[in-house]
Amino acid sequence: MKILICICTYHRNKSLLECLRYFNQIQIPFNINIKFLINDNSINFESFYIIKNFKKKFKYTIHQINEKKRGIVYARNKCLKISKNINCDYIAFFDDDCIIDKNWFKNILKIIKTFKADIVTGPQIHRYDGKKNSNLRELFEKRNKKNIIKVGWAATNNVIFKKNIVFKENIFFDKKLNYFGIGEDQLFFSKLYKLGYKIIWSKDIKVYEKIHPHRNSSKWIKSRSYRLGILGHYIDQDLNGKLSGFVINYIKFFYYFLYSVLFFLVIFKKNNYYKFLNLFFRALGRLVGPFIFKKIKFYKK
Repeated sequence: MKILICICTYHRNKSLLECLRYFNQIQIPFNINIKFLINDNSINFESFYIIKNFKKKFKYTIHQINEKKRGIVYARNKCLKISKNINCDYIAFFDDDCIIDKNWFKNILKIIKTFKADIVTGPQIHRYDGKKNSNLRELFEKRNKKNIIKVGWAATNNVIFKKNIVFKENIFFDKKLNYFGIGEDQLFFSKLYKLGYKIIWSKDIKVYEKIHPHRNSSKWIKSRSYRLGILGHYIDQDLNGKLSGFVINYIKFFYYFLYSVLFFLVIFKKNNYYKFLNLFFRALGRLVGPFIFKKIKFYKK
């Protein structure tokens, strides 16, 4: 199995090097061959010399590219396009601040062989200085009771998929979602799921990420939940058509709103305040999404 590991980065050279160093420390099954594609999304290609020097002591091949057009959508699409000319069977995406589990590759082989999966994903576990800890970002993570389950989408912080899918279906990340900074991966893999490709989530396909302090505030929850609400209407319409998507969006609006009321009634219990904020602002995003989506620019180009 030949895997191309794609990592998009932007002004995070320290965490990128930590991420890469760990691959030198873990054992990878003999029947897996890995290469790396590092895509720097900064205008001045600031990681170029850092990674060039790092290559000298790295066990694996690293391809370096620079997508100057700002935004994660452009960066990930550039990776997909470049992969066409790189000899690989699978493409994996990780964030530039993650550490993969030491058994990630062994478990991937097992899942793909056992379940004939086209796409495999798993949890992102958040840590403080290497120690597991709870944080507000976990409000947005998938929670599956089963160890292995078929799911409808995946996130690019921890995913591997067959390369030939991309070019057979001519599918790329939606440029309209570039300003959101989230959701483009949900739509990408939801489309593949709708086309009949099998997506398997396993608790053993895990990666670890340090918690970013700015993501542990009520302000961040409000902003992210609001964006997810607005984004949700767009995804529903893209997958189900304008009319059906419009109806589904407002069904979900009432669901999130009524659910938020329940948490408001018991808001003084532990973490219920944050759960209320998540649900209420997601409902608010659903409410206004159809009318303001085209006007949204959450970050500068």
